[in-house]
Amino acid sequence: MAKFTQLEKERIKKELFEVAYRFFVEKGFKSTSLEDITSSVGIAKSTFYVFFQSKEMLYMELLSHEGEQIENQVWPKVLAAEDIRSAIKIYLDEMALELENKILTQRLIYDLEEYKLVSRKLNPEYVGSENLRSITPLMDFIRSRQDSKEIIDEEPSVIAGVLRAALLIGSQKGDLLEYNYEMIRELLFEAVADRITRSYLV
Repeated sequence: MAKFTQLEKERIKKELFEVAYRFFVEKGFKSTSLEDITSSVGIAKSTFYVFFQSKEMLYMELLSHEGEQIENQVWPKVLAAEDIRSAIKIYLDEMALELENKILTQRLIYDLEEYKLVSRKLNPEYVGSENLRSITPLMDFIRSRQDSKEIIDEEPSVIAGVLRAALLIGSQKGDLLEYNYEMIRELLFEAVADRITRSYLV
């Protein structure tokens, strides 16, 4: 097996990330072969395992990277909101915007089949920890705002589920464009923010 300098390792790993992401977005996980990735980078299949344990682990690292980008973009704006209704609305608006470009995370929200295909071959504890990492900021936010009586007293998982359900409207964008998709989404997000925060009672 070829030996690489540290700089070569960094370059190859960066190329693997970029090439794999492109293939996963364009072809999907199942239709992307390890050979697709390695041949595009110019390395042998055996060399791939110097960098990643499996194609599944590479996918999960890319998904985790998207998640970090989304957190860094969304949560500072949510936490800086003037009030809880604005915070919920900002969360939905910013998440919808991020999902336009974060394709792997978009599939996680819109269609779990690809994620299930990947996670079946991974250690359940690892998958569980990744799921926990991705949902923890939202669940912590919901619980803290319930403690301060700003959010309705329902199970946090139910509230998180409502927010996820609202974001699913993005999967219907193509079908709703002729009916003014942007306005439909705006009214839906406002209604969700109102109901979760009891603003509709004011």
